[in-house]
Amino acid sequence: MIYKTLFVFIFLIVTSSLHSYASEIGYIDFKYILKNSLPSINLQKELDIGRNLFQKSINKEEIALRQAEKELNQKKDNISNDEFQELVKDFERKVASIQKLVQKSRQQLETNFQVSQKLIADKVNELVAELAEKENILIMFKTNNIIYANEKINFTDIILGELNKKEGEFNFRKIYTDMIDNLNK
Repeated sequence: MIYKTLFVFIFLIVTSSLHSYASEIGYIDFKYILKNSLPSINLQKELDIGRNLFQKSINKEEIALRQAEKELNQKKDNISNDEFQELVKDFERKVASIQKLVQKSRQQLETNFQVSQKLIADKVNELVAELAEKENILIMFKTNNIIYANEKINFTDIILGELNKKEGEFNFRKIYTDMIDNLNK
């Protein structure tokens, strides 16, 4: 509540003196930048590749489990009940282990995605701060806090262009391939 009141107060001060400060305020469409920047597009591609690799790995495990189950059922009539029960327990431990691995890997994929998105968001914030300093902009807003603003103070395209120039600073491929490599060990 205090933050909303403070925001409204600042917004009223800024808009009341808009004529003299028009070049000292600006805004960006943060969501648009995060969705359409080259780093974000590359991140999504790598996430999709990571999910596909993960799914292939899980499919191999499922095939191996089905084969093990088939072999277990074939042995049922040829071994004692105690031996069979021991093999069943061993099989159940394998199933539980793989289920834990699947859950952990899914969580890791999601965590990696969130961390990667935060890296992009942090870079956007850094670029906004640099632009604000360079252009003597006192306040930069995100569009979700704005009802109306003149396009002259929209810096979205500038920040998007600068972020796209920084594309090489992000190496998302390594994050997902390393994770999948660890899954397969």
